[in-house]
Amino acid sequence: MSKSAHHIGPDSAPDRYRLLRSIGRGGEAVLYLAEIELAGGTEPVVVKVLDSKTTITPEFFERVSRKWNEQAELLRFVSRPGVVGVREHFQGSPIHAPGESGTLTGRALVLVMNHVDGLDLRDWRAERTLATPAERREVMRTLEQLADVLDWLHSGKATPSGRTVVHGDLSPGNVMVDEHGQATLVDFGLSKLTADHQTAEVWFTPGYAAPEIFEGKRTPATDRYAFGAIAYFLLSGQSPPATPEQLAVAFATVPQIAGLPEEQRKRVLAIASADADKRPLLLSSWVKEVRHGVVSTTTTSRPAGPQDAVPPRPADAPAVVPPLPVAPPVAPPSQPPAEAPAAAPQDAAPTPPPTQPPVPAPAPVEASAPAPAGFGAPTPIPAAPLGYDAGQGPYGPPSAGMPTYGGPGYGGHGGHGGGPTGPQRSPRPAPRKRRKGPLIGAVAGVLLVAVLAVVGIRLLGDRDAKDAKNNQAGSPTTASA
Repeated sequence: MSKSAHHIGPDSAPDRYRLLRSIGRGGEAVLYLAEIELAGGTEPVVVKVLDSKTTITPEFFERVSRKWNEQAELLRFVSRPGVVGVREHFQGSPIHAPGESGTLTGRALVLVMNHVDGLDLRDWRAERTLATPAERREVMRTLEQLADVLDWLHSGKATPSGRTVVHGDLSPGNVMVDEHGQATLVDFGLSKLTADHQTAEVWFTPGYAAPEIFEGKRTPATDRYAFGAIAYFLLSGQSPPATPEQLAVAFATVPQIAGLPEEQRKRVLAIASADADKRPLLLSSWVKEVRHGVVSTTTTSRPAGPQDAVPPRPADAPAVVPPLPVAPPVAPPSQPPAEAPAAAPQDAAPTPPPTQPPVPAPAPVEASAPAPAGFGAPTPIPAAPLGYDAGQGPYGPPSAGMPTYGGPGYGGHGGHGGGPTGPQRSPRPAPRKRRKGPLIGAVAGVLLVAVLAVVGIRLLGDRDAKDAKNNQAGSPTTASA
């Protein structure tokens, strides 16, 4: 080890830890980045040292020493990602140069913790503007990690005996975030271990200290207040105000919180209450309330309504219109179609010319229909657009009380399904159902009469020509006929 460095260690190995630099303090306790030699190399650790001062009486030091040992032993049971691991704790000589531990008076309390490589929360936040959704999600993920581990510590699940563990000095400087985004609580009990020492120094972090700390109380509700102040710092980028009232007012002006519904906003601001009993019991549930305002997980902030289930689509209606013009050219609606076949045989020769043009259009279409005359679902209607189904619009079932673009008269299997009692969207489908069967019969009768007339005319013409050739003298052909 370097001869010029400062060291500290237990009485059995006073030079075990080489102190590199100070990284924090609170009251008389000072945090150092240090290293220890292991297997021919060095490993980084964090060492917290509480030196005895001339202002500290031996009786007070012994009382603090007992609490220190209890807290250190308790923390050694805590093993979980998100909580710094405790390596050892001891009482030994004060900080000294190598080999000079015996030359100093006084004692020191020492807690050795694992080193967490990364940035503390203050420096981590300084690298982010929260201008993008990705950064806002990153902040919420960090808060969720801290909330989960604090709820776990406060529940008693962290220790075999079920004892509650309180951090006691939550602040951005006591949270480290590594390169993988894992947030870790460090420096447990920096203030708590010196709580009954009256000192002029500030042994809590202003803005993050709940009002009951000034009365010497540190409870899970104290940690929750500090957590709320951390949340305000991460969302706003500003240091939290000193009093609960000021913190609540400042929190309410954060855009993500101001945009929440009133009842939800009240639940969020309760974390800054001066009354510890009014603060939320579970930080993980509180973070979910905040997340609604900070990170949107859907494309809309309102619940789906009728306008979502059946959106206005002007192009929907024409989907069933093209087949409808087939009906008008066939027969006028005012004439009874059943009379046409009766009149045709009496006057066969004149009828074929006027009835030939309308024949080709409907015949091929109707001939392929599998249903008998009088069926209720016209075949020419094309299938519904992709994404539709019987009784549904393109985005799911229609809402109650709204027009159903996939119900009777539209889009279902067969195009006009919906049963005989279903409502009709257009007056045109009903007339087609009533005259469809007679219309087919009328057309078929006209075709039959026309064919027979043409065949009869040709036969008569051939016979007249033959008789005229054989009887040039003008003998009557009617007799032979």
